[in-house]
Amino acid sequence: MRVTEQSRLANHQRYLQDIGRKLDETQRRLASGRRIERASDDPAGAAVSMHYRRGIAFEAQMRRNIENGIAFMNVTEAALDGATDALQRARELTVQAANDTLSPEERQTIARELDQLIRHLAQIANTEFGDAYIFSGHRTDTPAYAVSGDPPTAITYQGDNGLRVRQISRESQAAVNLIGSDVFGTTFDDLIALRDALDGGATGSDIAPYLGQIDEALERILAARAELGARINRFEAALRQSEVTDLNLQELKSDVEDVDLAAAIVQLGNEQVALQAALGAIARASSLTLLDYLR
Repeated sequence: MRVTEQSRLANHQRYLQDIGRKLDETQRRLASGRRIERASDDPAGAAVSMHYRRGIAFEAQMRRNIENGIAFMNVTEAALDGATDALQRARELTVQAANDTLSPEERQTIARELDQLIRHLAQIANTEFGDAYIFSGHRTDTPAYAVSGDPPTAITYQGDNGLRVRQISRESQAAVNLIGSDVFGTTFDDLIALRDALDGGATGSDIAPYLGQIDEALERILAARAELGARINRFEAALRQSEVTDLNLQELKSDVEDVDLAAAIVQLGNEQVALQAALGAIARASSLTLLDYLR
């Protein structure tokens, strides 16, 4: 078979193109730091990488859910803390009012402060997180409690019993809200009745039974805070677990996708040497003529 000059040059060009393509791919991988940029680079590895990427995206969504839930519960905890302070002050006032040595005017003064505490508690019960009322159940656009009259003559619950659930892992969901009617119970009715009794000239013995009602209200608030604290702990544990899972998935994805820098640098050096050798050999071969072969 006769090898023509044209076919010999074509072979040289094809060989140089092949070396140049490999060199270019190695340089591109070193520049990007990634071994797989297209599925065609490694179809099996790309499939594994997509699996890890879906897991990473899922964990990112879980962390958003968890962080939003923790923020919601922190706002709820702050509201319950304010409610605790208000009820403790109401209890102090009730203890004072139960003293038979107080005059009717002094009890009316206590009634005025108690009225302000009732208004403050109603404001707390209608606390919002973003645009959502936190104690209204699923009726997030409706204030949990409607206040009638000025001064308030009735404060009634107008939410529902819906729980706002967050997905915090593949297997687990958890509620982030507390139902206002469970938290506050008959607190508003009891405090309004106490205020009216103080205004109406009730005696110390008439006032004393209200202490038990306020203590029950405080117990409900404390129970709600304990439940909320347990939920926050669970969410924080789930957040830590999600962060660990994400880190592991990121490492696995990196093992599949990212280039081995040390190996790639060695490969780049070898390919550069191969290219230089090929160029030198082709240059020498191209300078030969038929007379050089006949000597």
